[in-house]
Amino acid sequence: MEKMIHILDCTLRDGGYVNNWEFDGNTAIQVINSLYASGVRCIEIGILGKGGKAGGTKFSSFKDMEPLLKGKKMDCRYAVMVTQADADQVEIPVRHSDMVDIIRIAFFKNELRGALSLGEKLLQKGYEVFLQPMATFMYTREELEEMLRGINQIRPKAVYLVDSFSNLYPKDVRRIADRMLLGLEEGIAFGFHAHNNIQLAFANVIEFLDSNTTRELYVDGSIYGMGRGAGNVPLELLMEYQNKQGAAYDIPLILKAYQDFIRPVFEKLYWGYEHSYYLTASKSINSVYGWYFSTHGIKDILQMEKALNRISEEDKYTLIRSVAENILGQMKDNKTDI
Repeated sequence: MEKMIHILDCTLRDGGYVNNWEFDGNTAIQVINSLYASGVRCIEIGILGKGGKAGGTKFSSFKDMEPLLKGKKMDCRYAVMVTQADADQVEIPVRHSDMVDIIRIAFFKNELRGALSLGEKLLQKGYEVFLQPMATFMYTREELEEMLRGINQIRPKAVYLVDSFSNLYPKDVRRIADRMLLGLEEGIAFGFHAHNNIQLAFANVIEFLDSNTTRELYVDGSIYGMGRGAGNVPLELLMEYQNKQGAAYDIPLILKAYQDFIRPVFEKLYWGYEHSYYLTASKSINSVYGWYFSTHGIKDILQMEKALNRISEEDKYTLIRSVAENILGQMKDNKTDI
């Protein structure tokens, strides 16, 4: 049986970490239209959460999304992400046909119970639910099995392997994917979200797509890899790879969308490989620490490494501002040139 493989574009959501979800005017609508015309049939239009506002792709309410869904195509599925931490900040109504089809729930390990509860409620409201366990590599075998038991009970549409810290190599992707597939009940789709801190996102996706399974698969990409830190898998590379397997994505339409809408952002707000993100990946630290230190005065890469080395194991999982501020203070007190 041939695998059913979906490319999910996350330009307007993960790319929003680059420009604070401030896509000018009609840009978001033009990007959505270009994605659809190119053959993409799963489009993430943004993120739900506090601080959202009308006119961008971070939404404080479902009403904020309405302008992006006016041209909704019935043969396309539209998604929005909500983090478990922000879930209680937004009201999620019962779904109807004019709304998003998919809600992706991103959660950390200690938020599993809440994410499963939220997922169950959203399924009852009529949404397709995708569960995104961030930094999946941090789960022990026992924790992974516990998570999968809970997922099997509520039966979401899909569950993902998420390389949040971008520290996975292809053999790591295969190992974790095999463990997850072993415990995941049939009928639940499997997805992969990669980052490119060590320039292995595309190679890791190919390894994922070679997983020993015939179940439905999802892989995330964004135009020119636009995304947090070093970015994501470039959508155009995913399309090229899938076209070689028999798909028919119209890549020139994506190149034009990049040229018209994404390149102006890139020229002002760089994303891509750089040493601070390589260092966070090499030390299995959340890449937001690299961003925080670089935007708070640490420009020398060797000083960046010293700062990252001061982060304890228990604080690596997510940015703790008090920890980061304390490290900055220590380095200043020690007269370290930052």
